[in-house]
Amino acid sequence: MDQLAQYISDGVDRAKAGKALEVYNAVAPHIDNDTLPPKSHYPTGWIIYYALHQAADSAVDIRKRMLAKYLKLRAAKPHKLHSMILTEAIRLYKDAANIAFNHQRDDMVRFSISRFAALWNLENLRPGDWRRKEFEGKQLSSTAEKLITLCVDECMETNTSPSPELTAITDHALSLFPDSHSLLYQRASLHILQTQPDQAIPLLKKAILIAPSKHYLWSRLASLVSPEKDLRLHVSLLFRSLSSPGPEQFKGKVRLALAKAWIYTKAYPQALYELLSFKHVYEQNGWHLSRHFNSTLSQIPEGTSPADPTPAYKRVEPIADSFIYDAIPALEVKKTYHKDPPQNTPSKGFNSNVVAWRVTDSEGRHYWIHPHRFKIPPHLPIGTQLKIKLNNGKPVKADLITEPQP
Repeated sequence: MDQLAQYISDGVDRAKAGKALEVYNAVAPHIDNDTLPPKSHYPTGWIIYYALHQAADSAVDIRKRMLAKYLKLRAAKPHKLHSMILTEAIRLYKDAANIAFNHQRDDMVRFSISRFAALWNLENLRPGDWRRKEFEGKQLSSTAEKLITLCVDECMETNTSPSPELTAITDHALSLFPDSHSLLYQRASLHILQTQPDQAIPLLKKAILIAPSKHYLWSRLASLVSPEKDLRLHVSLLFRSLSSPGPEQFKGKVRLALAKAWIYTKAYPQALYELLSFKHVYEQNGWHLSRHFNSTLSQIPEGTSPADPTPAYKRVEPIADSFIYDAIPALEVKKTYHKDPPQNTPSKGFNSNVVAWRVTDSEGRHYWIHPHRFKIPPHLPIGTQLKIKLNNGKPVKADLITEPQP
């Protein structure tokens, strides 16, 4: 027993030096047989951590077994080691999800982050797990925030009611970071799972005020507006999602929802246009078309020719803006300074490669806007008058008072 304890003690340094899988394979049988010396549980936990860290991204099944063996250990918790194991579980979930998404095979090994979190016990989150780090001037999500995001996404994907523990830590996260559009989105998703759409809508509207360029915020909000009750608003919100920045391959569900909305109105050419756009992206990426696509396509009459619905979207586009911004009072300002982007510099904040304006109100208060974000021509003269709407002191909406002359 003393020889095994010494091997494990020495094995931590070997594992740290890159030999973790070798040491782990020698120690693992003793975990299963419960023959580890009591004092060896803690160092064995570190061996498992290094083995997880050094294992290949594709070794999903092996890493799952490592985590299961770690959970058998009698190691102190809450503890830094326990938190480090959680970061490896988060990485494993992402790797497993990517493999399953890219291969679309039924025999792929799955890993449930929600079930692991329950076994890990969310009460073991430490203050450090809530701490955000900074990288190149940008705050990165804390470990707890990353865990919440993945657990909520998994619940949404499987249509599973969230645990009280997940709801509690999401509420705590929002109390720490009330202006996080991501956390607002996750909390709204929990309300949706709990069939509380009326509580989800205000959170999504607030998230959009903070991050209006995130296409998934608009599409999630659109999903809460029934096309039977308000078709124009439903389509307008979906179009805002579709026209927001982001790769087209992430917007397939938006096009599918738009196709269903067109079918609801019997506008089959427009529906077919969206379905063909959906199909093109999926085939381009080598993805399988879902049964939802096939069932929707089956509702299109044979012989239908596609018609571009963009002109119709443009007509209803302002409805989404009104839904989000109408409750915010407008403030009249004028352009007082023009800032062209610097040449050959990295994109960062107001040094990014877009035009920036300083606008000033009648009280002399200054605000910065990027005119392109609000579809305003960037090179209008000093003195151009606008109406802006503010959220937390930052412009979230801007419109010209007088349209520029051609």
